[in-house]
Amino acid sequence: MTKGKNLLYGSLGEGALILVMGAIAWAAHRPLIFASLGPTAYELVEKPLAPSARTYNIIAGHMAGLGAGMLSLWLLAAWNAPKFACPGFITSTRLWAAVLSVVITTAATLALNASQPASLSTTLLVSLGSMQTMRDAATIAIAVLLIAAVGEPLRRQFALAKLAEGNPRSDSN
Repeated sequence: MTKGKNLLYGSLGEGALILVMGAIAWAAHRPLIFASLGPTAYELVEKPLAPSARTYNIIAGHMAGLGAGMLSLWLLAAWNAPKFACPGFITSTRLWAAVLSVVITTAATLALNASQPASLSTTLLVSLGSMQTMRDAATIAIAVLLIAAVGEPLRRQFALAKLAEGNPRSDSN
């Protein structure tokens, strides 16, 4: 794929993924778009051959991040600590929850061979308090499954285009 085509199709592909997620979110009246889905959409379209763009990595990575965020909140009793965005500063409880969640997420994704950089964003959304309720956890899980399902056919198309270029190693991690 030429640079111009990649620029056009890549941008439109990522926009289409977020548009589909937004349409589903609008219809379901659920916040199915959040910060870590942007990098996930990017990887599906821009790095379709990378391990982190694979469905397994997306689902396992984000679920590890979600679980690690919840676990860190529980271990540190941080559920009721002021959310990071609310006071304009971070409390020590939230800071340690964030650090612990990142450490657990990284260890889990490495142990599961499920590299997924956006999973660290997911874990921070939870541990810093932006999405920390059980309803939020369900929303994250549903959104991750949806973007993986909707994005997989698109990823395959972009992977075929990259392979046709003759440079299959160009985006391996």
